[in-house]
Amino acid sequence: MSSYPYFISTLPSLAFGEVPPMSSRDFIENSREWISDADWKALKVAVSGGENQIKNPAGIQWRNWEETLQNALAAARAAKLGKDQTPYLNKAGIADSLMKSAVQEAIKAENQQKAEEILDKLKWSFLDELSAAHYFDFNVALCYLLQLKILERWAALDEETGKETLNKSIEKQEK
Repeated sequence: MSSYPYFISTLPSLAFGEVPPMSSRDFIENSREWISDADWKALKVAVSGGENQIKNPAGIQWRNWEETLQNALAAARAAKLGKDQTPYLNKAGIADSLMKSAVQEAIKAENQQKAEEILDKLKWSFLDELSAAHYFDFNVALCYLLQLKILERWAALDEETGKETLNKSIEKQEK
């Protein structure tokens, strides 16, 4: 049995830069009783990083959009290095002006974290647009989950974790 209107309407709102109200795993478990088994299994695939395997409209649009973003990034990085971009491109679509602008801003960012923030805000906006085209269905749940994963990623990027990762990297290089 699927009861998307109830399930979606009970979800806390998400905003970029805020602490996630729940983990993506909790989201999956909470959705279990409200959506079909097939949809639940698809969300489980998505939470494990397999969102590109989802064959519904939102999953396909997300995959195509991300491939276009990867192309735009590859082209911009190649241009910055003075290299031919052709070997780095896939068969994705052509980036729109908003994507091109964000990619250029990310390439010029003063540090990697700022670049990642620019790109994640772009992803967030796309997911907002994608979910706005749907009402109380799997597509909305998938977009919510992907945005939740973005929030989780940023919540995990604290100063202590960063120092720990840097120290481990330095230790590996010294060995």
